[in-house]
Amino acid sequence: MVPRLPPKKMIGADREFIEGRRKSLRRFLNLVARHPSFSEESLLKFFLTFGGADMQHVIKVQFRGIPDEFVTSPLAVQAKDLVPMDTQVQFSNSRDFIRILFNSIAHIKGVSDRMVARSTGLAADMLIFGKELSVLANDPPALSSWACGTIDTWSHLQNGFKGLSVEFGVLADKSQKQGHMEDDCLVEQLQYFLDLLTSYKDLCDRHEKGVLSDHQRALQKMGQMKKRKMTATIQGKEQTALVEQLESRIIEQESEINNMENRNYFSLHCVHMETQLIHANMELLVKVMEGLLSTQVRGHQELAQMWENIAPKIKTLIPPSVKSPSTSPATSPMSETAPSSFR
Repeated sequence: MVPRLPPKKMIGADREFIEGRRKSLRRFLNLVARHPSFSEESLLKFFLTFGGADMQHVIKVQFRGIPDEFVTSPLAVQAKDLVPMDTQVQFSNSRDFIRILFNSIAHIKGVSDRMVARSTGLAADMLIFGKELSVLANDPPALSSWACGTIDTWSHLQNGFKGLSVEFGVLADKSQKQGHMEDDCLVEQLQYFLDLLTSYKDLCDRHEKGVLSDHQRALQKMGQMKKRKMTATIQGKEQTALVEQLESRIIEQESEINNMENRNYFSLHCVHMETQLIHANMELLVKVMEGLLSTQVRGHQELAQMWENIAPKIKTLIPPSVKSPSTSPATSPMSETAPSSFR
């Protein structure tokens, strides 16, 4: 299974795109380095250890002309014996299973993306909340007795808002860290598994559109040659040269078909092994569930504790000794002692 390389963008690559591509490249390297076959490849070892310049050119020169796995693998000669009789049926069933699995994991990943967005959004909201409390604590001009009368509530609120603005900044920071944890423990793990499933789907497509398709075309070509040979044989001696030519080409085609048939069996064997590799990585889903549990329990507990720490400050914004009267002040237009002209 060869994972897909993340796309490049030569123009307009903003910070978000660069960060996304960095994560994609990290997943790509992890998938390749953890693959049982790729991890032993000299090309990968060279790539990971080379410290010089112009790596792309050096790799092309260094590894030019290396044959494919079918030529180098000792299993290729016995591939036919390694493929069970019901492989085609099992292969079809496996593709259906992977399709269902991929769709479900993609939906779960979408939910995880929204969880991260909610945590990031909460961080932004708490930051705005704290900023506005700071504005209220510092920016408004001092109020005169004309506005407040004997009520000193606003001065106490201003003093309290100064401290609360800092607390809401801490809440914002915690929510931002919660989003980062959810991204690392959920989104990245799920995307890694999706990249693995995508590489398996690509492998199946390459098998069907490549090796299997070539084999079928070769068989079709052989059938056409045999049909032409039969027609030429019936026509008699005047077609002897054509018959001999077709016989020679048929022999060559039989050799090519035999080679393609072996490649097809070897490809099926590889697909079989890669299918088992998918199931060997199913434990990733356990890690995802553990990550979901730990991030939510830890995150909500820490946020709850922070809110509990803020609670006393909110309750004491106005000291118990300072109470606003439930009726209008004595000198207000609506009081009993107000001039009759206001009644």
